[in-house]
Amino acid sequence: MYINICRDISQTSGCQNSSACLFQNSSNILVGSIEPDTRLQFDRDGNLFLTYRSTAIPAGCTSAPSTKITLRCPRRGMGDMPRLISSHECQYHVEWATEYACPAVDLVSHTCQLRQPENNLAIDLRSLGAGQVVSIQVQESGLPKYNYSLSICSQNLTVGSGVACGQQRAAACQSDVSGLVKSLGLPEKQTLRYSDRQLSLTYEGGDPCSSGFQRKTIINFHCNESAGKGFMEFFGEDRCTYMFEWTTDLACIASPAICHLSVNGAKYDLSRLIRTGGFNNWRAMDTETSETIILNICESLSASDRTAVGCPPGAAICLLKNDSTSLSLGKFQISPGFDDRTQSISLSYTGGDTCGTRGSKYTANITFKCSPGAVENEPTLLQKTSDGCHYELVWFTASACPLAHLSGDNCRVEDSLAGYSFDLNPLSKPATVPGSYYNVTNEYTEHSYFLNVCGPVTGTVCSGENVGICQVDNVDRRNYHNAGQASRTLHYYNGVLKLVYEDGDVYRTVPPVARKTEIEFLCDAEAGIGKPRFESEANFTYNIEWMTSYACPPMFVDCSFVDLKTKNRYDLSPLARKDADGNWVLEIKTGIESGRKLHINVCRPVVALNLPSSGACDANAGVCQTEYSGNREKVKVANYGRSLTGPRLSMDGKIILEYTNGDICDQRDATLRYSTKIVFICNREITTMGPSTNEFNPGCNQTLIWETAFACPEDSSGVTATGNQCSIRDPMTGHTYDLQSLRADKSYTVNNTGRIFKLNICGPAADCGNDSVAVCDDKGEHFGFSVNSSIRFSNDMVEFLYYGPDTASGRRKVTLTFTCNDRLQQNSPRITFVKEEGTALLFDVETPLACLSFAIDCQTFDGLGNRYDLTPLMKLNDNWIVEDQRRNRYYINICRPINSVNSTACPGGAVGGCQVTSTGEVFNMGYVQGRLIAPELNSVTMQYQNGDICHNGTDRESRRSTRITFYCSGRHQAPIFVKEEDDCSYVFDWLTPFACPIQHVIGENCTVRDPLYQVPFDLRGLTKAGDDDYIVYDESRRNFTLNVCGALRSHRNDSCAINAGACLGHGDSAINLGNYTSRLEYEDGELKLFYSDGKESCNGKWNRTATIMFSCDHSKHGASGLSYLDEKSSDCSHWFEWQTSVACLPFSQAECSITDDKGNVFNFERLTMSDDNYEIDGSDAPNGPAKFIINVCTTLVHTKGALCPPNSAACMIKVNETDPKKRYVSIGRLNRTVLSYEDGHVVLSYDGGAECSSRQNAKTVVQFDCAPGVSVGRPEYVMTDAACVHHFVWSTRAACVLNTTAAPSGDCSVQDPNTGHIYNLSGLRNDVEPYVVNGSQFEHSYLLNVCGPLLNSSCGNNSGSCQMERLGQNRSFNAGLSNAFLLYESSGLLKLIYSNGTMCHHVTKPRMTTITFICAVGVGKGKPQFIGEDPDGCSYFFSWHTDLACDHEIRCVAHSDEHEQDFDLSPLSAENAEYTAPVNATGASSGAFFLSVCRPLSPIYKKFCPPGATVCREETEGQYVSLGSFNSGPVYDPVAKAVVLVYGNGSKCAGKPSLLWKTKISFFCRPGQPENLPKLVGVDENLCEYQFEWITSVVCPSVPSVKVTNFTDCIVKDANQNQYNFSALMSPTGRYIQAPSRLHPGHKYNISLCGAFPSGVCASSAVCRVNDTSQITAYGNSRSLTTVFELPDVKLSYRYGVRCLKENTSAVFLMECDQLAPRDSKPLIYAEEECFVMFKWSTPFACLPKVKPCKFRYNSNWVIDFSRYSLKTSSWKINDTRGNRYFLNLCHGINDGPSGCGNDMAACQLRVDGSVRRLGSVDSQWFTKSIEAENSLTVEYSHPFDKVSCRARIELVCGLENEEPRFKRTVDDCTVEFEWKMNLMCGTTGNLTLIPATENPKTPVGSSNSGRQERGNAGSQAVVIAISVLASIVLVLVLILAFRNPSRRAAFTRKVTSCFGRRKRSLSSLQYTALSNRDLNEGDGLLSQNSGNIQHYDSDDDLML
Repeated sequence: MYINICRDISQTSGCQNSSACLFQNSSNILVGSIEPDTRLQFDRDGNLFLTYRSTAIPAGCTSAPSTKITLRCPRRGMGDMPRLISSHECQYHVEWATEYACPAVDLVSHTCQLRQPENNLAIDLRSLGAGQVVSIQVQESGLPKYNYSLSICSQNLTVGSGVACGQQRAAACQSDVSGLVKSLGLPEKQTLRYSDRQLSLTYEGGDPCSSGFQRKTIINFHCNESAGKGFMEFFGEDRCTYMFEWTTDLACIASPAICHLSVNGAKYDLSRLIRTGGFNNWRAMDTETSETIILNICESLSASDRTAVGCPPGAAICLLKNDSTSLSLGKFQISPGFDDRTQSISLSYTGGDTCGTRGSKYTANITFKCSPGAVENEPTLLQKTSDGCHYELVWFTASACPLAHLSGDNCRVEDSLAGYSFDLNPLSKPATVPGSYYNVTNEYTEHSYFLNVCGPVTGTVCSGENVGICQVDNVDRRNYHNAGQASRTLHYYNGVLKLVYEDGDVYRTVPPVARKTEIEFLCDAEAGIGKPRFESEANFTYNIEWMTSYACPPMFVDCSFVDLKTKNRYDLSPLARKDADGNWVLEIKTGIESGRKLHINVCRPVVALNLPSSGACDANAGVCQTEYSGNREKVKVANYGRSLTGPRLSMDGKIILEYTNGDICDQRDATLRYSTKIVFICNREITTMGPSTNEFNPGCNQTLIWETAFACPEDSSGVTATGNQCSIRDPMTGHTYDLQSLRADKSYTVNNTGRIFKLNICGPAADCGNDSVAVCDDKGEHFGFSVNSSIRFSNDMVEFLYYGPDTASGRRKVTLTFTCNDRLQQNSPRITFVKEEGTALLFDVETPLACLSFAIDCQTFDGLGNRYDLTPLMKLNDNWIVEDQRRNRYYINICRPINSVNSTACPGGAVGGCQVTSTGEVFNMGYVQGRLIAPELNSVTMQYQNGDICHNGTDRESRRSTRITFYCSGRHQAPIFVKEEDDCSYVFDWLTPFACPIQHVIGENCTVRDPLYQVPFDLRGLTKAGDDDYIVYDESRRNFTLNVCGALRSHRNDSCAINAGACLGHGDSAINLGNYTSRLEYEDGELKLFYSDGKESCNGKWNRTATIMFSCDHSKHGASGLSYLDEKSSDCSHWFEWQTSVACLPFSQAECSITDDKGNVFNFERLTMSDDNYEIDGSDAPNGPAKFIINVCTTLVHTKGALCPPNSAACMIKVNETDPKKRYVSIGRLNRTVLSYEDGHVVLSYDGGAECSSRQNAKTVVQFDCAPGVSVGRPEYVMTDAACVHHFVWSTRAACVLNTTAAPSGDCSVQDPNTGHIYNLSGLRNDVEPYVVNGSQFEHSYLLNVCGPLLNSSCGNNSGSCQMERLGQNRSFNAGLSNAFLLYESSGLLKLIYSNGTMCHHVTKPRMTTITFICAVGVGKGKPQFIGEDPDGCSYFFSWHTDLACDHEIRCVAHSDEHEQDFDLSPLSAENAEYTAPVNATGASSGAFFLSVCRPLSPIYKKFCPPGATVCREETEGQYVSLGSFNSGPVYDPVAKAVVLVYGNGSKCAGKPSLLWKTKISFFCRPGQPENLPKLVGVDENLCEYQFEWITSVVCPSVPSVKVTNFTDCIVKDANQNQYNFSALMSPTGRYIQAPSRLHPGHKYNISLCGAFPSGVCASSAVCRVNDTSQITAYGNSRSLTTVFELPDVKLSYRYGVRCLKENTSAVFLMECDQLAPRDSKPLIYAEEECFVMFKWSTPFACLPKVKPCKFRYNSNWVIDFSRYSLKTSSWKINDTRGNRYFLNLCHGINDGPSGCGNDMAACQLRVDGSVRRLGSVDSQWFTKSIEAENSLTVEYSHPFDKVSCRARIELVCGLENEEPRFKRTVDDCTVEFEWKMNLMCGTTGNLTLIPATENPKTPVGSSNSGRQERGNAGSQAVVIAISVLASIVLVLVLILAFRNPSRRAAFTRKVTSCFGRRKRSLSSLQYTALSNRDLNEGDGLLSQNSGNIQHYDSDDDLML
């Protein structure tokens, strides 16, 4: 179709006298002409339109044709070509988005300058004028015809300026040879315009021509960077309009050309890739230089991208260099073109910055390749030319695919090539609701049209079931017609969506014709739903136009980016959900009666929801919120934020993606809009889980947490595999790309450019005539050899490389780039030759094997809001296998691709199922795509589609697919094959508990039942019924009142008086936080009450809420466990935690102490946990990986993740079991007696567990071992025997015989001499009211006080115990004088003895009272009970069970639900392990810090920290301030990925005396870094909190047991790369370590720890039981060795030995870390059974070496590094004069010291008598700056010995030579001093020679004085500089005056010369001599120093030089 605007078509043959003309079948049809009444008009939507009509009726038309042209103003820069959007019955409608339809004021200028900064537009044509006149002569038949004179851009655009034109002045003038002169436009009517990327200059007001129009001139400017000002040419004249063309560099603007093209009838459009309006530019990485390229398409770079700030103006592609400079690689000046050879689009950028010295410019070219569905891909740099001036990029994108004619059902149409779909269901109104229609009025014919979208209208006068549109006469409502039946078929082409409703009522014509309606949906991104508009009625058809945002293609943001600092690349695009996949869904639990969900997509809008009659999500929203009303889900917030900007990296390494500009949140403030922020956290173990949140914020802004592998940085260097491999693993996702199936039998032929290539993939091409050639051409030239190949994964692409022969130009290389196309057959790739560059060939291989496995959400919801989670069915290492009756085998995985299947050809890629037939054929059963659907309660359906083609070439041809229906079942079963349908859809059924809704149970009346065991929970006992409520305080001391399942009782006349269950404050300030409910919720072991509908208008909109979380604690009763959760609460949502025994399953306790045969008492009550259990790793359990849950002397605590059967004291969790009832297995119940004493050990036994495979009940046995240095310890799993007995060992101080009775202190406190714990019973003293206790038989009663006298007692003022008669004379007797000397006895009991009472009446001895205090967890203070009296009746005994008598050992363990494990910090909490941290953060400018972990600081030499402090700071004045004490255990922070330890209750905070200092330590994982040092990172002065970071492997997640494949070198490594070397324990060949057997007298065990017996019964075994003559039994196979690292110990397990009874023999070695054990220690038998033996081997080789940082911070900017003096494998050795030998090291443990020294020591003494004294541990290292000597430091090590502290003090001093340390003196018997000379301590000016620090101190969080400090430093420096300048001036003046006299100058010169001469003569000489044999330890030569006759040698030349 040809059209013109406001003019006839004049240049096209056959279309003259027409303004619209159609060419069809080689003929033309006039379809519209200008008529007298034709005029440009506005429609009701503000768009311009023209209507051309024709009078003749051509053949094929039933009426005269007409053409309507709608001219619509687009967004700036988004103009397009005209589009024919409808053509029906010769009525045509054309739409044209053009900036000429926009208000001219925004686009024009009446000067020669046009500036629009907001559009990056700056045009200046003034230099083309400047009084110059341009003359152009136009010839005809070789002779002059016209002369044109033009003067443009005159400085004075007024009447009279310009050129002379007859009698007037003009801007353009025409003359001919006859003298005719005409003005073509006036200067004062000049208009400069830039529209539709076209720059033009127009002059109007010229002389009139014969048609009546005034002549005018239009000059169109074109860009040419090299044209300079250029030149102007005459273009032509058309009806008095004269047109000129001017090519000039002044017209080079950001967007001079269009971004779409048409080739052979196919249309392509790259405009979707343009980055404008706040979007970031696209990025590519130069992997060679790690530099980043940013670019835009068809535009200059987006100015809103901050990374483009340094790029030159106008650049469309820019290189960001490593030195922070930028280079323009080109501008957009040439429209894209199409390459027929490669079927690709090419876009060239030219005119970049100058490159090299020859003056050439940088250029770039992008080749766009069609990649269906790839909308988030980004370009990749292919190569650069040798001079680096030209960059070649390739871009695989859906935008390079041709636009298509498409149709779709169900009101949806999918453009599979473009990678998105259109869904108009949100526009559809529900047919079930009367009045569901849109009303459209035709104002010209006075009709109304009631229509619906993809559905029938209801409530209209039109009858019928499926009327899609009803026409009603507005005058006579009885006149109505069905204008078309509703249809759900949607059509799409080139940006226009169309619905056609046909078969309406017939017209009264002959023959009758049915009415029809066409509804055209056009894109308007800002319209929202929009509204329909009647367009026309013609040829029995009604035309409706609808502008809506739902007709717009979704806007995608770039989901990848490069961190410019680290050059790491991040890519979230695999998380983007396509239409078939649905959205990510996050369930929000905001209450009991209603649930809400967030529907989320990543970097693109949400997929439309199918919620009929319930509203729709905004078409551009990236987040949408729904809620349930009754049983129906409806939209709550249609737009919770749009994805307008791509992801970015936060300061702490997390990725932030923000959704902004959502719906208005508060109608009172239109600027307050909904927004969402997602924080992505790197977790390489998670690829399929969606976002989460700790709490839904009822305000306008949501923050979500998303852990995923896609938030981890990619490996910018890629992953490369060589050696003829044909698969590669994506390091990001773990997905393996396997290309082996693409190997052809012979070769592939590639012939897309006329040049023929033969090639193969992963092997030689047989057609090349050589067994090793993989690529050749038809001329016989070889390009690549199969034997020289590699495969690599880089920038999200798989590349296969062949290297060929060497040529004169270099070695040949062939690169095969694999791109995803899942519409091809697995083994039929599409190979295209791309280009040849020098000696390199590039091919593109399209195949489904290159398709990335996108993340599939394994959770879904049903229509009632129930949640389902199939994640446990996901296989990470193997697959589910199903067989049918035909013996076909199916390999299936859930929510992720199948894993590699050995011995089959199952395809790689994102394949979810693979069929292997009985004949060996292999088929792809479908790709992992789509989403889970829960169509009804208790069932879930999943489909994999688009597999291999079946029934190929027949009318039944289709693609294979898989459909699995999961049904809820209480028993987990395997999947079952059901059938194969005709379309090759494979159907499976699966019964599993995971198809059941997540158990979220709601009970009534404050009770609820556990759904797993049906045990009831009843909280009614916590309901207050009197006049008081529960009171709790937050950190700010605000008081909250609560009641449980009832209204508050203490609020009478305030806002909390009615129905409130929680309240903040009292009286007028009381705020209702939520109305009470008695509906108790239970989910996964947690109880919850949710109080909603509190005081409204929180944050202007929301009602307040309160949530009470109840957790089990056996020891807590009443409100003792209630607390406010500050970290989870907000202004509108308040959270409380309540630890209480009523939230527990029924529990019981057993006696937890035992006496051995020697009378020693062992008490294990301190190991009993009341609020948690011990979790033990059992990854090496015989029946699969497991976890064990154990408690001590009590039943297990019911907690989340530990849902063990009731009454269990030990439980096994089967990690891989999916059925909850089988997952948790009892392995022992609590009996009346659980402790026994066997073979010198206390044993804990639980029996009566669940029945196991041996038909016996499971049993748990824990053997306790004495470990004096381990306060609590942890159990370790040993093995499970054939009788289902689970064995554990536990090393703990509680198993040790208690030492002595501690001396009393006299203040009612006493210290446990074994643990150091201080018991203080002063809290039991009561000076107001005594304790009253009744004696036996009620003869006497007793008054008692604790540690104090009874006041006003009849027994005297000093009596502590008073006996009173209750019968007879009512006399009183002093039963003992009070005292405060509390006693601690060896039995572990506390006693208070009151003696010297009144003399006993019948014997001559005074009365005495003994009170024994016994630990009773949870009883509080408790009360005394009378026990009895001695036979004389003079001594009285009482017992008192109290919480104060318990050693409350706070566990130094944090539990992580995420990792399902505990993190134990106790390795950092060893005795005397004090840590120092230098001051390196603002807010802490001086002093040092001393820290310990989970215990108070031990005394530090010459440091006076407050008692009880866990963190202490040394002030500058010598004062020491407590920064907190240890009173609560660590917790795991899932957001920060850190274990956090908070110490509170420190000294008073400076500046805020109402607050106390506290300390927060965040422990971060770093493998291989066992300890390190804490580092101060900030001080929050508002919270009075010091913040430390500590990097250590102690908090790294554990890994399963490690199978050791090579133990011959006796070295093993754990997952953190810590190395354990047991080679010193190896036995010489033929000699074995022996241990006698206890079970078999006369037998012994021969042990070959690091090897195996060569022959005999014990061949291949490491342990052999022998008698005197022969081998008896082998225990374990040496090749089956596995290791489990349970710091600080290592467990070595040998399994699968010879058959023994019903099992195989095994042996276990517990390698126990013991620094004091001899280096040649021997193992001891720990446990022995017939088929199993266990050894315990205490050895220092099981300990990790201690290492300390070896830098001394001299000031804030400099440090001294002593690490070169720290020996890693040996030590420094020194002798003193008495023959003692010393072993020293610096910052590192001693590795070659004598036995008893230990590698945790830095200084040891081997005394003359052979004894070893440990002088100092590495932990105690402390550097101090010497006060006496300027160039001196002192490093000190200390260690306790016999109640004193030994010390090694090393003075580091300046020495010209580096000497070894030397003995200096012995201060006392336990303190030794050394001196160490080193040149590192020397300086040229008396100062230390310093090495710059490698990092600057961090700025503290919340610090407010950093600016003052910087200003203070700057001020001090200024003062110093000023004084120095003044002093220099004074000195110069003094010297000038002093040396004016010549004789004085001469004397001074002689003096100086003499001094320098003597100095020179006194210098010694240094000589370096090479060694003939290289000294591997020290260096290559000797350094000698000659001084007189003495020559000194120093072989440590590497230090000197």
